[in-house]
Amino acid sequence: LPQGTRDYGPKQMAIRERVFSTIVSCFKRHGAEAIDTPVFELKETLTGKYGEDSKLIYDLKDQGGELLSLRYDL
Repeated sequence: LPQGTRDYGPKQMAIRERVFSTIVSCFKRHGAEAIDTPVFELKETLTGKYGEDSKLIYDLKDQGGELLSLRYDL
């Protein structure tokens, strides 16, 4: 995991899933469609997918020394 992120235990995930389920069902009632993508990824993962094209990825600075990036659509 990139530094600054965390995993959730079973009890926390049950609460999160219930909350997200409520939100998603409300959005779907109004015509939205759900997608599930990571907010950010390790830069090496994205450069492997998109190459070094700087127009498709946005670099993020990380205090722990990891190179993180956002995809162009986020």
